[in-house]
Amino acid sequence: MVYLKKMVRCAKRNLGLAFFTKNPPYQSATAFEKVEQIKNADVAAKISAISIALLPALLGFGFIQFGIVYTGSLRPVVFEAFWLLFAVSLIGASVASGTSVIEEVKLLPRTYLAVFLLFLCIWGYTSTFVAPHPVMANYYSGIGVVALLLGLAMAALRRRIGDRFLTNIAWAFFVAMLLHAPFLIWLYILEGNNPEYNWTYRLPGFPGLRMYNYSLEAGIAAGVGLFYVSKPCERFKRTLLFIGIALLWVLLFWAGGRGAFLTLNVTVILAAFLVPEFVQKMWGVLITTIILGANLSLQLFVPNKNFGILSRIDRTFNSTSLNEITSSRLTIWSDAYEIFLARPFFGHGASQYKFLTTHADLNVHEHTHNILLELLISFGVVGTIALLYPLGRVWLFALLRSRNTVSASELPMFLVATTLLVHGLLSGTFYHIHSVFMIALSMGLLLQNANTKIAAMDTSA
Repeated sequence: MVYLKKMVRCAKRNLGLAFFTKNPPYQSATAFEKVEQIKNADVAAKISAISIALLPALLGFGFIQFGIVYTGSLRPVVFEAFWLLFAVSLIGASVASGTSVIEEVKLLPRTYLAVFLLFLCIWGYTSTFVAPHPVMANYYSGIGVVALLLGLAMAALRRRIGDRFLTNIAWAFFVAMLLHAPFLIWLYILEGNNPEYNWTYRLPGFPGLRMYNYSLEAGIAAGVGLFYVSKPCERFKRTLLFIGIALLWVLLFWAGGRGAFLTLNVTVILAAFLVPEFVQKMWGVLITTIILGANLSLQLFVPNKNFGILSRIDRTFNSTSLNEITSSRLTIWSDAYEIFLARPFFGHGASQYKFLTTHADLNVHEHTHNILLELLISFGVVGTIALLYPLGRVWLFALLRSRNTVSASELPMFLVATTLLVHGLLSGTFYHIHSVFMIALSMGLLLQNANTKIAAMDTSA
């Protein structure tokens, strides 16, 4: 009978059914069970970090080795399928370790749950009854649900393991695009002398150049944060970070990441104003690595006008209007605002812009290149506020905790989340599956119980 009770209790914990019990599973577990939980959580954490670090490289290898890089519509299908499998695997690893996702929800403030439930109701209503293309709306609704579960799974693992899990994930973000870089060399060996090859949409492991830049900026942000929290005595670690950050800047300048460079600078400036000692510790590293990266990128092969720092500068300064500088974004935003006004309260459903615009030259754009306008079109004012309230509070509390120089371990993932969210004001980090999952993952790692008093908010330290 005692053995049977233990089995029932373990099943409840693993399936997340502890939500319906009086005591949380972490408190009711025996000493032996706690050891097993920590051991299993460590395995899930290692799986998560290794998966994040290796996924871009594995996709790069697969795209070239199996000829996917030469295909048409198959490239984005494979890309999205593997990122979806990646997210589901991380969620599964968290649940299999005995870390209850539902328990994490139970720890959230009730106001979070109330406003997010309102958002889900609006989301379901617009996707089912309002959206002109419900299949697309439901597909991106499914991606959103997976992203939500991924964030909660990462939050649950961090609560179980502690800050070292957060640090390991930051290192995985930083290393990922460095491990991917050799596949660019492989592709250059194959296609460097082929003037007909379309480098913009046929990069190894990525269906487009813009998506590649999103991953690069996440890696740079993580590296900058890791350097800030490292200690002066850790010279070897700092040397590796310095070299890695410089190499990632090389790749970003080579890839012509104009928007990524701008948003990284905005994030750095924000950190400089809000985080004590950031400027003192980081100004030399940032200036040196940026200059090194820009100069070394000029020595690389430039496939076309979309690549290279000089071509992007030339395009910017030779444009005749602000709309041309922003690649017609002002026109898209004006059109999106008019669409929003047609249904201002609850919106038209997720990812519907291309089906709603009446301009033939704009329906080639799958999104509005602005996260606020996309939310307003999709869910209206009510849904947008209901979503931004919990996300904004998570971000703000993470900022307040990161300001404490004694416990700034959250800063790397805070910089990742901030960079991708800020870039969403100019591009589609909220739309493409890998950047959506990176935002969800980083925000989940920043999630803490807002009802708990956090000593890190005392910025006098």
